[in-house]
Amino acid sequence: MPQPTLTASQAGIEKAKIALIGKSWSRKDLANYVVVEGEKPEGIDIQTVQKFFNLKNVKPQYFVAICKALELNWQEIQESNTTKDEGPKTGFFHENTLLQSTDSIKNPVSSMGVDNSDHNNPFIPQHGKIDDPRFFFGRGREIRQVFETLNAGSSVAIIGERAIGKSSLLHAIYREAPSQLRYQRKPIYLDLQIICNENDFYRTLCHKAGIEKAKGSDLSRALESNPLLLLLDEVENMKWDGFTNPTRSLLRGLTEGFNPPLRLVVAAETSLDILFPGKNMTSPFKGHEETLKQWDDQISRKFIISRLQADWLTPVTQPVNFTEAEIAWLIAESGGYPQKLMTLCYQTYDRYINDSNSGLNTPSIS
Repeated sequence: MPQPTLTASQAGIEKAKIALIGKSWSRKDLANYVVVEGEKPEGIDIQTVQKFFNLKNVKPQYFVAICKALELNWQEIQESNTTKDEGPKTGFFHENTLLQSTDSIKNPVSSMGVDNSDHNNPFIPQHGKIDDPRFFFGRGREIRQVFETLNAGSSVAIIGERAIGKSSLLHAIYREAPSQLRYQRKPIYLDLQIICNENDFYRTLCHKAGIEKAKGSDLSRALESNPLLLLLDEVENMKWDGFTNPTRSLLRGLTEGFNPPLRLVVAAETSLDILFPGKNMTSPFKGHEETLKQWDDQISRKFIISRLQADWLTPVTQPVNFTEAEIAWLIAESGGYPQKLMTLCYQTYDRYINDSNSGLNTPSIS
């Protein structure tokens, strides 16, 4: 007797990809976070996750566990013609029924009614950087100013509070660099949170640049024919003991001149003078710091409306719309912080869906 399996539908995989983006996970991360009851707790094989995303047959317990890790209802993700075992009520399958849900109580998504095709909440991701262009919003003025500064011959520092959108802005600059830069440069994004020391820094930089690992003058010569736009996230980490003054001095030297081998765009919470101490270590960003501020009411409102009307949402008979009172409350409560606004909108949208499926009328915020 063939073993039962489940296969994701194409529409289901699109939802899974959005959920993966919302959590800022790679597929390897997902494999590590999946927990299958009765098996080792440290995750599953990456090949199983790859099979899931490649529309291949997956064992039911793995399929359900993957969906659960992504906070998705597995029944909405599976292909409708997935094979079933018509045997007695054992394991995951029983006679003339589909898979028994193991998370209907813990996961509110799986308890929704039939008309739940729009449960893929548009207010994502709630945490982490936004590296999918579909989900990036606003910051057009900041992007223009960054490229104006770069094309005028200077590097740029993006300064702002945590969770204000610095990393997301770096990714937007990364995407637009090929069409916005006056002189062609290969954009490279490095998150210094995951760079251990300067040896790791040089190794990663050269690997992404497609050159042999090099330092000092060797790196300078290699970059003459391979000019870079280097986008450094969490650049304060260069204050660690693992990064010496010569490394910071080299970066500064590589940015000098009108069309040098290196241009920098870095993100930090405070001014970068601390990275270049002393009279002989003038910051290359002095006078070229772009301060990232909270969204104003107009931008916040446009963001909310754009998400509610997003063209990547699954069309439904009665789409969710926020009241004017709710929108005003969301804007005021968020204080213009994009991530906080995202979370508040996600919760409000989720409440509409849950109330709709339970037959309740969602009260307005007054």
